Amino acid sequence: MNFKSLLMYPFQDKDWIKKILMGCVISIVPVLNLLTLGYFLKCIQIGITRHQVLPEWEDWADHIREGFMAFLIALIYLLIPILLAISLLSVPVLGVFLVAIVVLLIGLLIPLAWAAYSESKNFMDAFRIKEIIIKLSQILNHYLAAYLFTVLLTTLGLSIILLLPQLAFLGVLVIFYCGIVFFYLLGSIWR
Repeated sequence: MNFKSLLMYPFQDKDWIKKILMGCVISIVPVLNLLTLGYFLKCIQIGITRHQVLPEWEDWADHIREGFMAFLIALIYLLIPILLAISLLSVPVLGVFLVAIVVLLIGLLIPLAWAAYSESKNFMDAFRIKEIIIKLSQILNHYLAAYLFTVLLTTLGLSIILLLPQLAFLGVLVIFYCGIVFFYLLGSIWR
């Protein structure tokens, strides 16, 4: 898949405006934004099958369930850095540096854990660390570039939200669009 077609993927769907705007609105509502995580997991599944459509917003119960599973997976992964932070942050400079490295590494693994779960729908597959690391080594070039690009654009979106509140919806739009593209790509390279 080339970069241009990847960036244009969301616009292949005939209802892309409605689906993206709905995703942006849902993303800004606390608790309801679990739907967004579920939607992103659906993007992974669609990427695995390589269909060129956006997920529907119809089955909200499924999106909430999947979003809650994604939240639990991320929370379990983040327990490691949280526990390390409690013990290491008392060590000046070195502690902060070590915690930052662990957070970055865990941050790389969480989307892959979501992909493992999305593929099988087995919660425990998200914690098969050895298999996830093997998969990471196989897709590292594509994944790392997409991950860093997504982090950069998400940071841009957050900056817009925080620094230019009158343009906050534009920031949400950038973040949601990046999520759709990144998770679709993740699904397509995961397979």
